[in-house]
Amino acid sequence: MSKFLNKKQQQWVEATFSSMTMEEKVASLLHPSRRGGSAEEIAELLQKIPFGSLFISGKHCNTMEETRAFAKVVQKAAKIPLLISGDQEHGAIMMTDTSHFTYPMGVAATGNTDYAYEMGRITAHECRPNGVHWTFSPVADLNLNPDNPITNVRAFGDDPDKVIPHLLRMVEGLQENGMMAACCKHFPGDGVDDRDQHMVTSVNTLPFDQWMELYGKVWKTMIDAGLMSIMAGHIALPSYTHEIPDEALPATLNRKLQIDLLRNELGFEGVLVSDAAAMIGICSRVKADDQAWQNIESGSDSYLFADPVKDFELLKKALKDGRLSELRVEESAKRILEMKARLNLFEDCFGAVVSDEQLKQHKAIADEEAEKSVTMLREAPGRLPVKSPNKKILTVSLVREGSVLPFEDLEEVDSELKKRGFDVTHVKNPSDELLMEALDTYDVIFCNILTVAHAGIMLRLTGKAALPFWRGFFAQKPEKVIFTSFGSPYIFHELPAIDNLLCVWSMRPVAQRAAVKAWLGEIPVEGTCPVCLPKTRIRRWEFQD
Repeated sequence: MSKFLNKKQQQWVEATFSSMTMEEKVASLLHPSRRGGSAEEIAELLQKIPFGSLFISGKHCNTMEETRAFAKVVQKAAKIPLLISGDQEHGAIMMTDTSHFTYPMGVAATGNTDYAYEMGRITAHECRPNGVHWTFSPVADLNLNPDNPITNVRAFGDDPDKVIPHLLRMVEGLQENGMMAACCKHFPGDGVDDRDQHMVTSVNTLPFDQWMELYGKVWKTMIDAGLMSIMAGHIALPSYTHEIPDEALPATLNRKLQIDLLRNELGFEGVLVSDAAAMIGICSRVKADDQAWQNIESGSDSYLFADPVKDFELLKKALKDGRLSELRVEESAKRILEMKARLNLFEDCFGAVVSDEQLKQHKAIADEEAEKSVTMLREAPGRLPVKSPNKKILTVSLVREGSVLPFEDLEEVDSELKKRGFDVTHVKNPSDELLMEALDTYDVIFCNILTVAHAGIMLRLTGKAALPFWRGFFAQKPEKVIFTSFGSPYIFHELPAIDNLLCVWSMRPVAQRAAVKAWLGEIPVEGTCPVCLPKTRIRRWEFQD
């Protein structure tokens, strides 16, 4: 992607910027979430507060048609074209009728960066025609800590030399021909701490020289490749800022990280968006009335999940009394306009609707990626494939209940097995007694573990999801039990007693179909785990004063 605007784009930026009042420039930095509001309600709000960006998710728009209809209404109300954003980390997942891939770690498991490119390209081609221009992906973090609750399968891996080629190709696919703006996250880098920035300011504890070798290499490569935007995380990097780790400010409030390091040292000139304003990693560190202006003054261009009414007034007040500088407001307002120009929103906020034939081709590519990603983490010879169509099968879903994000059960698994003539019974988080009895009742038990990261979700099997393992049903007749992780590969370390484990990297239907094909020998299992799996080691423990 060219870092420079063409003449037409530059002219639009200059003309639009010069026509904006200071209040309009302040409003353009606000990036609220739709939060269930109707298109008409959002349009009415835009007339009063001309915010520059709007986040929407799958909770708000279900289909491509519904998303497009919503975007049409709000864009009509916007004086300056609105950037509509979302988290499209493995396909246009905010919409139900689009092409969903496995999580990025599954894409890396294929060993083929073409799938990363296709995931980006298809995401852009299914989002842009429906009015979505900005994706908060790809996740550029390195999953160095298996217990990190944010990255896990959302990251491509733990080795920058293997992660970078996938990141480059995905961004290439997203940003090709100005279709969509990519946004690598979460600067300065998640994946080291074992805590969740939704709950606390997490800390990247690497010494700065090692950070430069790992995370710095990733960020610098992506910046030099023309990445349009970066998301700052509620993550501290005390080795650079020389703060006490437990007191260090997150990047979202830290001028040293956002301006000195990211802009001045690494050379980033694109749009810098904050992670969500409601997360405890930022809101616990500053008074509520000071959060928005401190985020902008510290270097952010777009304040994500802003309260448009309240924060607009707070930003204007901070500007008036000198806490927020006009220079910072103008720098950020212009960067946002420049990204809109790179996306040619001043000409068309949409594009040609995806045809049925194109969508069919896209979904075929996603299915192919999922099949290539299936990985055998631990093999029990002779266990697979399952062949006889007359077998009685029990499918078991093990899932941590009460998570922030809802878990969908594996309905596609049962449907695919039944299509092939199997007699299928399904249970979720069964008792150990039920599974002991099932060993005599069923010919095969597919034990499926649902573990993905994000927003306060624990990756370990706890509560009802762990109880089925009591009494070791899997060791009584091991030839009858097939384990599959529909998410994290690190579950391998949690369950060292099981003698087989397949990984399909996602709970989405595309991964469910791939799992069934692998179980039945319809496809080869040829994925390679892209992360180092932990090993138990003897260590000396040092107590801290």
